[in-house]
Parts: sequence; structure tokens; C-alpha cells
Amino acid sequence: MRAAIIAFIVLAGSAVVGAAQAAELGVYAGITYAMSKKDSTRSVFENEALDIAALASYQPLTRTATFDSKDQAYGFVVGWRMSEHLAFEGGYMDLGDVEYREHSTGLFFNPSDPTEPPEPGTLQQNIDSSTSGIHLSVLGILPLSYRWELYARGGVLIANNTESVFVVDELGNSGKLRGSKSGFDMLAGAGISFSLAEIYNIRLEYQRVFDAGEDATLDEADVDLAMLNVTVAF
Repeated sequence: MRAAIIAFIVLAGSAVVGAAQAAELGVYAGITYAMSKKDSTRSVFENEALDIAALASYQPLTRTATFDSKDQAYGFVVGWRMSEHLAFEGGYMDLGDVEYREHSTGLFFNPSDPTEPPEPGTLQQNIDSSTSGIHLSVLGILPLSYRWELYARGGVLIANNTESVFVVDELGNSGKLRGSKSGFDMLAGAGISFSLAEIYNIRLEYQRVFDAGEDATLDEADVDLAMLNVTVAF
């Protein structure tokens, strides 16, 4: 009985050591692919389209629009596994685009001559917002076995928030406008990691970027990401 207990202790200790050794310490790098969804408000885009129409001295009578706040996201990451339970990461993230498309029929007015009868016409408006930038984060890691780990993330995105507008009428007259503003957005996430061939890690993660965007460039809202990340240790 005593021999069996001693053998169990030895095996358990070996498993703990093995689990610790399974985590390759040092530098690693990888790529990320994600499906993103932004909690954007459609009415904000609709109101901006009305403001743009007013600037063009255009009164829409009928409006047909589409709104899409889901997109694909991507990025890369470079990290340093400091210990079995702690890592630091940095890299680049593109959170994808929010797209608003509106086609309307209406009347164009001549602002220099209010007495002139308005001309019927159409207007197509494309309004896009996007966020990308450099992210820095710290990971707390909980090994489950030799190959499986859970982790939680907290960090910041040094973001470049951009809005672009394209307008064209039925005669082909068009105009473009683009604006951007930088900012800092907090992020958090949690995921699970699987080790393969000692140096590779496949990670599935849910991540949220809080208040991505800026009021000055429209569309400040949270972004949710379902992420797949593959890294290799050096």
C-alpha cells in the first residue's frame, strides 16, 4: 500500500513537471482571423445620410438602405511568455468595417436661386466606418493539462478610427470625404489554447473592444470578436 502511494506521488509530480515543461517560455508570433460584430446604431448612419443630402441641396422622397455591422477581422501578434502563468503580447488588429448603403430618389434644389423649380434625381450614398491599430495586452494563463490551457486577456488598442463617405448622382457627379482620428480603447478577452508539436499553439478566443470609434468620426460602439489565432514559439 505504501509503495502504491509513493508511486502515485511520483507520477503526479511527473505530470505537474510535464505540464510546466509543455509551456514554451520566450518569444512567439502568430496570425489572427476573426469574425467581428460592432454594436453600431443604424439610425446614426441614416441621420448622417440626411445631413449629407441637405448639404447637397437634395431632398430625398424615397429611401432604400442596407446596413451591415458584421465583417471579417485579421491581425498579427508578437508575444513573450514570461512564465507558465503570464505572457505579454503586442501586435496589429483590423476590426473590419461597418457599411451603410442608401439609394434615394428626390429633388435637387438650386441654393442660389430658390425660385427655380427643383430637378428630380437620384442619390447613392456609401458610408463606412472602420477601426484598426496596435494592441498591447497581458495574459493570465491557467494550464489544464500537458496541451490545454485557459487564459484571460486585458489590454488597450491604440486605434485609428476612420470614416469614409462616397456620394454619386444619376449623372455621375460624385464626391468623396474621408476623416480619421486616433484614440485609446480598452479590450478584454478569454480563450482556450491547444499546444501542438511543442512549439505551436492554436487558440480560440472571445474578445471585446470597448467603445471602438470616436464621436468625431461617427460610430462609437463595442466590437465583439470570435477569434482563431495560431502562434509559433521561437
